[in-house]
Parts: sequence; C-alpha cells; structure tokens
Amino acid sequence: MKKLISALLLLLCSWLQAQPKLAKVTILHWNDFHAANEPFSVTIRDTGAQKDSSYLVGGIASFLGYLNKERNESPSPIVLNAGDDFQGTPISSITFGRSQIELMNIVRPDAMTLGNHEFDYGSERLRQALGLARFPVISANLFDVNLRRQFVEPVRIVERNGIRIGVVGLTHPRLETLVVRDSLVGVQMLAIDSVLRAQIERLKKENVDLIIALTHIGLENDSLIAVHHPELDVIVSGHDHTPLFAPIRINRSIVVQAGTRGRWLGKLDLVVDTNGDSVQAYSGRLIETRNADIVPDTRAAQKVEELLSSLRVVMNEVIGELRTPWTRGHDRRREDSNVGNWQADVMRRYARTAIAIQNSGGIRANLASGPVTVGDVWRLNPFGNHFVVFEVDGATLLSMLEFQVSTGMQEWCHVAGVRYVFDSRRQKGERIVAVEVEGKDLDRKARYSIVTNNYVAGNSVAHFGIDLKDAHLEPLPHLDRDVFIEEIRRQRIISSVKDGRIKDIAADQN
Repeated sequence: MKKLISALLLLLCSWLQAQPKLAKVTILHWNDFHAANEPFSVTIRDTGAQKDSSYLVGGIASFLGYLNKERNESPSPIVLNAGDDFQGTPISSITFGRSQIELMNIVRPDAMTLGNHEFDYGSERLRQALGLARFPVISANLFDVNLRRQFVEPVRIVERNGIRIGVVGLTHPRLETLVVRDSLVGVQMLAIDSVLRAQIERLKKENVDLIIALTHIGLENDSLIAVHHPELDVIVSGHDHTPLFAPIRINRSIVVQAGTRGRWLGKLDLVVDTNGDSVQAYSGRLIETRNADIVPDTRAAQKVEELLSSLRVVMNEVIGELRTPWTRGHDRRREDSNVGNWQADVMRRYARTAIAIQNSGGIRANLASGPVTVGDVWRLNPFGNHFVVFEVDGATLLSMLEFQVSTGMQEWCHVAGVRYVFDSRRQKGERIVAVEVEGKDLDRKARYSIVTNNYVAGNSVAHFGIDLKDAHLEPLPHLDRDVFIEEIRRQRIISSVKDGRIKDIAADQN
C-alpha cells in the first residue's frame, strides 16, 4: 500500500510539474537614441483633409516621462536599451559620449548593449565613459585584446515576477566597416554564432525561464540568429532605425525594434510558462512620445539644461541661409543629392583635387530651407572626420565606380569632379556606360587625385572593392564640419541642386 501511495504521489508531482505555471512580464525597450536629448518636431499628413500637422516628440526628459509611466503601470517591467545612444548631436561629440552615460544613469536601464556609434570616439574613450555607468552594459561578441577578456560583460540575469530572465548582448559583427579603424584599437570581434551558443548554454545552466537577445546587429542578422538559435525567446533589436509597430515572429523568436531618436518607446507584454520555459502569449506596440501628453522627468530635464546651457550660444549662431532644402535622397535610388553634391564640391575645392567622394552615411540629416546655424552643421556631420588625399589611375577609378553601382551591400557615395552614367539592368561588373573627369572622358592610364574622409579611406574595400592600406594617404588639417561651416559663412546664401552627375539610364526609362 505504501508503495502504491508513493507511486501515486510521484505521478502527481510529475503531473503538476508538467502543468503550465504562467507569469507576466513587460519589456520596455528603445534603440538608436543618437543623443536626441532635446525634443524635435515631426510632421504628419492628414490625407483626408490634405493638411499637414506638426508636433514635438522625444527629448530625454519626455521620453523618461513615458518610460516611468509605463514602469509604474506595468507589474513586472524590464527596461532594455539596444545601443547607439552616442552620436547625433553636438553634446555627445564634445563630451565623447559622457553626456549620454550621465543621462542613462538617470534612466537606469536594466541592460544596454553597445552599438557601433558607441565606438565613434575610440575604444579608450568608451572605456572611460563606461567607467561612469551605474547600469549594466553587455555584449558577448566584443573581446578586449589587451586585457584578454570580454570588453564588457556578455550577459545580464534579472528576475521579475518569479521569472528568471537572461539577456545576451550583441554588437554588429561588421563593426570594423562601420567605425573608423583607429577607433577599434585593442578590440576584436568574436563570431556571433559561437559566442551566442556558449552564452545560451550558460544561461540554461543558470535555470533561466526566458532568454532575450539585446542586439545592435540589424534585422537581417537578427533573422539569422533567430533561425540558428531557436532557444531565443525574444530579440530586442537595434541599428536599422525601423519602427516595428507590431512584433514580428521569426522561428520561435519574437522580434521588436522601436525606430530611432526616442520618437517611440517599445512595449512588449509577455505571458511566460516558467515550467516549460516558453512564451505562451504576447502583444506589443510602439508608444509615440508626444510631448504634449506627458509630464517630463524633472531630473532629466535639469541634466539636459546643465549639459546644453553653455553650448547654445555657439550652436545657435546663424552662419548662412538655404534657399532650397538640403535633401539626402535614398541609397536605394542610386543618384546624386543636392546636399551630397554641395559637400563634395566643397571638399574638392578645399583639397584642390580632381575628384571628391563623400559617403552618404556621413550626412546624417536633411535640412529645411531657411537660416543655417552652427548646430545644424554639427547635426549633418557629427562624426568629426578629417579629409585625406590619395591618387589612383583611371582604370582603378573605373573599377571603384563599377563596384559602387554593382554591389548592393556597400554605402552609396556622392562625387564631385566626376560624372558617370550607368545602366542598372546590365550584368554586374559591366554597368558603367560613360565616365567624365573634369569635363573630359576618363583616361585609364592617367593619374587622378581624390579627396575623401578618413572613414571611407579606412573602409575602402567595403566602399570600392580596393584596399588603400598601402596607398599614400595625405591627411588634411581641418575637420569636415569645420570646412563646411566656413564655406557656408563664405557663400552666405546657398541654392543647391541635383545636376545629374550620377545617372542611371534604367531609372530614367522607368
């Protein structure tokens, strides 16, 4: 009889363990804040009324107001920042990112991963800034070569409402093509699949119920890890600046991303079975951070004022006027843009070269017509790159342009001193139709001087399919934005146009 009772009790315990034990948790998340510490205006179109309306969103004080509201209303929140808090406004560049660490100390995320722009001021300055952080910073695929250990902690484990949650941080695997190489001294990238596999096994041994990948690798890479690592329950994504207004499901993983610059706060509600270590139900949305509908956080507002008060006089100086708005265009339509043309023209005059090349990613904003301030130029060109000059022969220049029009992965570049026509319908490697340099047909044997910035020169393989490491790169003394600021002062009134210096025959015929 005792054996029967013992067997029944054992069976009952096994049955109870097999039953779902449900608990709720809320993930509050954002990404790619880019030091947008002050509110900014957005405009939406009412198609019915054929009328535009504008309103203020974001700014760290209002963003934190929304975050704290959701924290207070959610029974079990976990707060995650998917990286690229640095870079985008002058205060981040001037303080080498320290401003954003000080503000995140007020926000208090449960974890933040490192984006590529956290490295813009160099790995040593990043280490110094992270020394001030009073919140966890994680990334599993960054290795500190000098100290022979991971650059930051790889994972963070937190507990909410009885749910043990493991968070793995990941930084973009192609970091060396996204950052000036000199900024990565002593940093080595580790293979994502191997480190993720190891950290997942580690978290399983820690008996976590939920595994989150907090990534700054882009949605394409997120899709790959979701397929290769089905143990990932949630991927909180960054890098693309994509607002996913509803979560997407890839394999077993629930993927979310919240746009850029703090316009939206992401909210993902989960029902988790802690017995089965699985998500039973979920719902997610983006909350627009409209300033008119929230009380800003006082402490964050005071910190922003403290950081910016000394800068405003300098940044608000009007240095010129745009008669036409500066518009960057879109990488997917391979053509020139008026702001890209203007900057490339200025670079060419400054360097006195035959050709200038400016990468589209180095121009970070559009600019409306009207007064231009010093701060506007900082927002357009926040990186503080310097110019370098090098020479190539005509055959190499042709191969560089062919690479630009034939390869979809690299960054599109604007030019001056050169005009070219291509046909995107042709086979890759045979798309260039005609090239002129300084008004004359390209000579394959001639030598041409080129000015670009140090980022493009350092990543020439990704941009042009050639390696310039053995080329003589002559550095020029002034930062790019300083050159642009002085040229705006000189011109005073600017009317910029697209002049067809880059032309796709196929696009013209569609």
